[in-house]
Amino acid sequence: MKPKINRFIVLLFLLIGFELDAQTSDSLTNKSIFDTVRQGSDSIFIVSGIAIYGNKKTKEKIILRELEFQLGDTIDKSKIQQLLEKSKHNLDKTSLFNYVTITYQPKEDYNSFLVNIAVEERWYIWPQIDVAPHNGNLNEWLRDPDFGKIDYSFGIRRYNFRGCKESVFFNIRRGFNNITQIGYNDIAIEKSRKNLLSFMVQMHKRKSGVLKIYDNKAKYIDFEGVDKAFKEYKYELIYTYRPKINVKNNISVSYTDATIHDSVAFYNPDYFGGGKTQIKSVNLSYTFQFDDRNSSYYPLDGEYLRVSMWKGGLFSDDIDIYKGAFDMRIYRELCPRMYFASQVYGSFSNGLTPFHFRETIGANPNVVPGYEKRQISATRLGYIQTSYKFEVLKTHIWEIKWLNIPKFNKIHYALYFNFFANCGFASADASDADDLNKMNGAFLGAIGAGVDLVTYYDRVFSVYYAKNIQGDGYVGIGVKAAF
Repeated sequence: MKPKINRFIVLLFLLIGFELDAQTSDSLTNKSIFDTVRQGSDSIFIVSGIAIYGNKKTKEKIILRELEFQLGDTIDKSKIQQLLEKSKHNLDKTSLFNYVTITYQPKEDYNSFLVNIAVEERWYIWPQIDVAPHNGNLNEWLRDPDFGKIDYSFGIRRYNFRGCKESVFFNIRRGFNNITQIGYNDIAIEKSRKNLLSFMVQMHKRKSGVLKIYDNKAKYIDFEGVDKAFKEYKYELIYTYRPKINVKNNISVSYTDATIHDSVAFYNPDYFGGGKTQIKSVNLSYTFQFDDRNSSYYPLDGEYLRVSMWKGGLFSDDIDIYKGAFDMRIYRELCPRMYFASQVYGSFSNGLTPFHFRETIGANPNVVPGYEKRQISATRLGYIQTSYKFEVLKTHIWEIKWLNIPKFNKIHYALYFNFFANCGFASADASDADDLNKMNGAFLGAIGAGVDLVTYYDRVFSVYYAKNIQGDGYVGIGVKAAF
């Protein structure tokens, strides 16, 4: 049979929705098929079928949404493997699966190919049990252990709710912070899943808190008889527009009602600003995110960009704050088993930003290696981190044969040695520093080395040594990648 007749038969099958050895989805675009036939090149192939296996909970449309191609697309043969790899990385980043395998079967007679996607789903219902320092800085806490500064979390989170990549959670945190949260994330409001909604309600109380920063160390409130030094109610609605696989636009509207004890305002009038003890405000934020990394928890290749803007105090005289931040990251494989990563982060807020709303180096999300036992509160903040990683142990899979639970009986692990260096600055108005925080406005820099154990369910365990130019040196541990 002549090639042109073969292509005509394929075209006919595709147009009437015939499935070639596979589960298929989404109607074919006639334009792409006709272009292929008209071009008549043996290097151009049609995606004639997509088969998905192992998705007992996850709906097929969720997996198809993460692919770099769809049924009926025409692809140059030289780019097929690249698109399959990118599609695998996209599925890995959803955190819905422990393992993803994508292969294809060429149909040479028809200038087409079938795609096979095999997934192994994770366990999706998790109790939220966690013990951690209140500010996320484990190394600072280990140098001055105080169980009064620990948070204990209890709750439950249902990932992949309804098989639609949604999550529902209820969380109770007790200890230093008393927080109760309930939320529902990533609710699709139309079939393409380009438009999503999330909401969260939170009640936050604590008896203590960081009153001020002296000598770049946090000074905590300890007022006898004070039952609630801080109290806040927050309600948030988030709209997400995801026009492309690696692009997200988030618009958030929130309402907060926060109160501090009179004693807090007395000793630090700038805590809420102007000696205020209560702030009620409507807040608006916008975030753009581009994520083309091969992994969300330990990336080795790709790019990441996040730009955000926040306005606090809409329709309110209590506060008038604007904040902005950008986070840019690059990951590259330099040669087999050797990798490079770099992050550039910066944020700013207006000079009237009260103490409570400022970012701080030494607390989440700015726990920078080399400055983990320092606190540098700032209205202007920036740093650069770089890291060279060597793959000591390639990814291995250990199967626990006696454990007959498919979601847990295969553990993957890899080991990396890394050398890192970072530099930056953080500053606020001179009146805020009061000449008591020598690192405010000073050049910051640190170097170090360590090892990272990367394993399943997005876990990274690190041990490292870091030393900064101010002379601080220490051994640190971590439970996630630095960036």
